[in-house]
Amino acid sequence: MKKWIVDLCLGFTKITGILPALLFYKPRVRLAGNARRNLPAPAILVSNHCSLLDFPLYLIVFPFRSIRFLMAEVLFGKNKFFSVFLSCLGGIKVDRDTHNFGFVSDAIEILDKGGVLGIFPEGRLPVGGKPFPFTVSTAFIATHADAPIIPVYTDGNYGLFKRAGVVIGEPIVLSDHCKEGLSEQEQLAYLTEFLRTTVYSLKEELK
Repeated sequence: MKKWIVDLCLGFTKITGILPALLFYKPRVRLAGNARRNLPAPAILVSNHCSLLDFPLYLIVFPFRSIRFLMAEVLFGKNKFFSVFLSCLGGIKVDRDTHNFGFVSDAIEILDKGGVLGIFPEGRLPVGGKPFPFTVSTAFIATHADAPIIPVYTDGNYGLFKRAGVVIGEPIVLSDHCKEGLSEQEQLAYLTEFLRTTVYSLKEELK
């Protein structure tokens, strides 16, 4: 999808949905350390995944950036109209049940052009309150695009009579945290666990 179409659709969605979204989420945003509310570009927003409602939450938390999110294939398979709508919002389809990694090259291209990418590395919603492990694709994309990661944590407390807690962490250049003596596969696994620990450590800021 062309950039101007994505920017236009995201802008329209934010403007028309900002008031009901603010009433629904009432986000309480905290900054950890020297973090900033404004996202740099290029950058990768990396967050835990609580609900399908995480995506619209970040549209209002970061209203002045067009964030292209990786999205599961199941969302694009609901119906033709919804699939086109997600594409217009900049969604990048990720087929989790195949070995098609075309989304990786699409993600790196967006970052190389100075865009902002959004990733939920768990890939799936929690089952029984237990989140899934982070996938290594995020670390692969970050190290190959050499783009900073902005870790973000949400408590998923969404609803009319609730208030969502969001913590934005300091930027991370993942390649600076590589460990010597590891193979590429081991390095990606190490960086992935480092990233997961970093994101979930932000939860402490909400206490």
